[in-house]
Amino acid sequence: MRRFGFKLDKVLELRRYHEREWELKLAEVTGRVFEVEREISTWATRRHAAGGRRISPGRVNMSELYSREDFLLLADDRVRALRNRLLALNAEREKVREQYLEVSRRRKALSRLKERRGDDYYRESLHEEHRTLDEIAGSMASRQALEPEDDDV
Repeated sequence: MRRFGFKLDKVLELRRYHEREWELKLAEVTGRVFEVEREISTWATRRHAAGGRRISPGRVNMSELYSREDFLLLADDRVRALRNRLLALNAEREKVREQYLEVSRRRKALSRLKERRGDDYYRESLHEEHRTLDEIAGSMASRQALEPEDDDV
């Protein structure tokens, strides 16, 4: 039996390549999102640690107090900026994800077409093979019926 040859294999290969490209783009954007989320978490931890320090009674070092307040403001600003960046990255990730899904849909449609055509091809080949075997069996039976029987006794 001959092997099935799908005429659109090159197109399918190209669609797989494009799907892989978009998958890598999605992974890259998702990595950046996770990195920003990790950085937000780090700044929140630092802020919590700095904000949790209590001022001891007695003599107060004002420069240390101002430095702590400046750090808390810096941490709040940094977290606010990172959250804005995270929103932008999530929007970008959503666009890339939608494009990836579209490319993936196209590739899957062509893959399903290849599967269906392959199934049809092999089903038809099997049917043709049975037809040929039936024809051979029929011709053998008719030849045996036409041949004179030799008595071996």
